Amino acid sequence: MQERNYSFEELEVELLKRLKERGCTPVTINGYRYQCHGIFAKLKENGYESYSNEGGMKLLQEYYSRQGDNKYYRSIRTVIYRLNDIMDNVWHDVHSDKGKHFYLSDEFFETVDRYCSWANKTAHAIRTIKNKRYAISWFLSELSAIGCCSLEHLSPAFITSACVKITDHNLWGEIRVFLKYLSEFEIVKSDYSTIVPHYSKPYVIPSVYSIEEVKKIEEAVDTSTVLGKRDYAMILLASRMGMRSGDIVNLRIEDVSKKNELNIIQEKTGKILHLPLIKEVKSAIEDYLSFRLFSPIEQLFITVKAPYRAVTTSTLRRALKKYITLAGIDPGKRKCGPHVLRSSLASSMVNDDISYETVRKVLGHSSNNAIKHYARIDVEKLRRYSLTPPVPTNKFYAFLYGEVK
Repeated sequence: MQERNYSFEELEVELLKRLKERGCTPVTINGYRYQCHGIFAKLKENGYESYSNEGGMKLLQEYYSRQGDNKYYRSIRTVIYRLNDIMDNVWHDVHSDKGKHFYLSDEFFETVDRYCSWANKTAHAIRTIKNKRYAISWFLSELSAIGCCSLEHLSPAFITSACVKITDHNLWGEIRVFLKYLSEFEIVKSDYSTIVPHYSKPYVIPSVYSIEEVKKIEEAVDTSTVLGKRDYAMILLASRMGMRSGDIVNLRIEDVSKKNELNIIQEKTGKILHLPLIKEVKSAIEDYLSFRLFSPIEQLFITVKAPYRAVTTSTLRRALKKYITLAGIDPGKRKCGPHVLRSSLASSMVNDDISYETVRKVLGHSSNNAIKHYARIDVEKLRRYSLTPPVPTNKFYAFLYGEVK
């Protein structure tokens, strides 16, 4: 994630050009232009000669520390995130700070920036670095709240107290890596990483739908409309080919037009996914393309109302939930997102005695162990290895039947 060099004026021109390419209205573009002028003026007052991610985020943090979360804060946050996208040569469809805001001292803020820069140099993915920034900002914010305002004052007591206040225990692992980094590259002399508790995320059996249920979901789509044709093609890519939702919405027209196979770089793994285009899927895509509204956007799936933009994973998620309801299927405690179609395909393949290695390749997993959790829902195979429990006797028998209190 290497920042590019832009003057304030060049960056504004680039941002407005990208917004126009994505079909934003003149009113929206003028709003971005107005906010850019205010952001750039403030950065110049603070001594910045050009825009940088660090400067933009520091400006955003300073505003939040004074005014808190309000409509204007959310507006400038959106613009700064978009400017950062251009600097990093990426473009995220949705930006989120997970609903939490952290105000850090200059020392802690600069520490977070150095840590994220180190993570970038060690070839971590953009999404991973973003999660690291979030986790460490939360950790340092909790340290500040309990009186530890400098790395020099870091102690086991402070660390354990801060970790207890971080309710998302999945972040503890990121904090351990951060503490190890501090001992190797910062002024902290001791490695406190062993103090942070280990947390194993509870294993959840994947939600799956039967072949009959998946067929009902597909049949619930009204393919007489452009919306239906689009949704049907997206759903088939998930249900028949097991593609991840991120890869589906990122598909470009050139990836599928007049093609009999897919060759794409997967968003999650960065690995090549090579799959034949199943006849039904290819037909659904061609049907959608023949009615797809004109848009300069290269992505295959776009919104059906102006301004025409590439759909997001949320679009696919909402559509699938709608068709599950229209199909009259009671999901119970099962999930309703597009990943269930992927899980359902894997489950049916495993139950049909297709080798785990083949299933792994179809799903685009990079690890040989990644497919193992689907084996846990292969009930019929598990039955072969079931054992008859021994008849309870003695103290265990007494305990089961209430004779031992």
